[in-house]
Amino acid sequence: MSFREKIHWVAFLSLILGFGWYFMSYPWAVANTRGGMLTAVWMLIPTTIIFLVPMVAGTVWFTIRTPKEANLKEDEREKTIHLKGTHAAYYPLVLGIWANIFALINGLSYGWSVNILMATLVLAELIRVGSQLYLYRRGY
Repeated sequence: MSFREKIHWVAFLSLILGFGWYFMSYPWAVANTRGGMLTAVWMLIPTTIIFLVPMVAGTVWFTIRTPKEANLKEDEREKTIHLKGTHAAYYPLVLGIWANIFALINGLSYGWSVNILMATLVLAELIRVGSQLYLYRRGY
């Protein structure tokens, strides 16, 4: 498994842990209140910590274990994998944003909208990293 693939696995699992905690713990009953908005903002702090700590620790761990591999430049295969993963995530991101705009125009409150936008972003990122992991495993 290459260095970048290992980092992608750490990112994928960190996203699931951090934002899984956020969406499971968020008090959905108060999403449309001022308190719900403040809760969303304050919950992003531990979510960011839950996401970043494994990312930093994993990157440092894998860099220490394989320093030569960590310093290698991206080859053509890895560039292609990166581009294909980004391409795969673009459409869900755009569709989610447009759906949210349409919902806002039709009366969706801001509390729900913030969480839907965040879920759209997280889903697009999971698709990006997940498709890149799939392509690494396939050997592209």
